[in-house]
Amino acid sequence: MESAKGTAVLLQKASTGKGEANKVGTLGANHTAFPCWDPVETVRFYGELLGFPLVHAVPAVGWGKDDNPDMVHFFFDIGNGDTLAFFYYFGWPRPEPVHQVLRQSNHIAVEVPDEAALMAYRDKLKAAGYKVMTVEHETIESIYVDDPNGIFFEFTRPLRELTRLDAEDAQRTMAGLATAIESGGTSVQDVWRAKAQAHSPVGGPAIHVVDQPEWSGAVEYARRSGLLVEQRDGYVVIHSDGPFEIDRKESGLHLAVWFTLPAGGLEGRITRFDRDVLRVEA
Repeated sequence: MESAKGTAVLLQKASTGKGEANKVGTLGANHTAFPCWDPVETVRFYGELLGFPLVHAVPAVGWGKDDNPDMVHFFFDIGNGDTLAFFYYFGWPRPEPVHQVLRQSNHIAVEVPDEAALMAYRDKLKAAGYKVMTVEHETIESIYVDDPNGIFFEFTRPLRELTRLDAEDAQRTMAGLATAIESGGTSVQDVWRAKAQAHSPVGGPAIHVVDQPEWSGAVEYARRSGLLVEQRDGYVVIHSDGPFEIDRKESGLHLAVWFTLPAGGLEGRITRFDRDVLRVEA
């Protein structure tokens, strides 16, 4: 799949460091823009509370389409030459809140250098009365907050660099997704099965775990539990002659990482996957 190859290139280049051009000559995001319904609180939130300098503003008559309202387009410096921008449209009503799936997926994440900086922003936001959520993902740890416009805003710190293995697995994931969609798949289990079938299936109940440190606790748990554990070209395959279970708490995995444990592939079917136990059967 050409799109999968493109995704892999982006993931691979993400590890080269900000400010360096990728193969097509781009340097990252110049700005990311969102609509704004409360510009005064938006400036207080980003400018005063978070300390992002207000560096540019464009008050303009509506132009382009005949029904475009007058607007103010303003920009905050979020570091590394990148800016976060907002559009305030005069007379434009604030829409009803969107479903949380759309709210969470349409967001911006601003990187901070380390855990101390991340926790400093968390404490500052909490002290100002904002509800903050903290999540440890596979390669990043993040805090989330709703800004005055209902935008899901994220601060994040890297836990490790993306590697060639991440890029190769991304290609396999997108190829597996295409296969699952073409065959009428209805869940992520169909993606995982397609990945396993395309890459070194062992037969019988099995999960293929990407060989990266964030999942190592589950691999060690499998070894301690007497399950079969094999290294296979960037993956650790955990399998058994019969049904088997992985215990999250015993594995020490955080929830966001836990629910991606079979991301390398699945053979058989998952009959239980909650906050505590993953059970795989034939």
